[in-house]
Amino acid sequence: MDLNCYNAIVKNSNDIEAIIKEYINPIYNFIFRLCGNTEGADDITQEVFIKVWKNLKKFNPEKNFKTWIFTIARNTTFDWLRKRKNISFSRMDEQESEKTFEETIVDIESLPDEIFVNGELAKELENALSKIRPDFREIILLHYTEELTFEEISKIVGKPPNTVKSQHRRALHQIRTFIRI
Repeated sequence: MDLNCYNAIVKNSNDIEAIIKEYINPIYNFIFRLCGNTEGADDITQEVFIKVWKNLKKFNPEKNFKTWIFTIARNTTFDWLRKRKNISFSRMDEQESEKTFEETIVDIESLPDEIFVNGELAKELENALSKIRPDFREIILLHYTEELTFEEISKIVGKPPNTVKSQHRRALHQIRTFIRI
């Protein structure tokens, strides 16, 4: 969201609707992949947008809005996970009825063999992501799913950019060990 969009929102009585429309899907997907279940993701997403609404006037328009909102989403998710006191390091123990990673991938006009190969790769990627550390997983998701830079991710996770880059490399290395290519 650019500065003009932000100013228009604030001028229009803190119209949170525009923010929700733009960020509901990326925020929900990020939270879902961090917490691993739909009920938790629903609750956390709602809490994130309440926090955004309550703190919108505190936002510094000279900063990046996407970084700010993802920081709120990250912190709220980890608070929720701490309250549950059982951060899931593997989704293998979860019920099969949960939405899987490959169900969230849109594959428009693919051939049947492409669908099969993509589905198999997505399963392998989901499995590999579920096995890496949660802090590594969040860096991978923020970088590849939300297309954030390492600088933006460092602001969200509160770590120096070089640490984020290093953890990104370690995460990719771990993922490669779980995916058979």
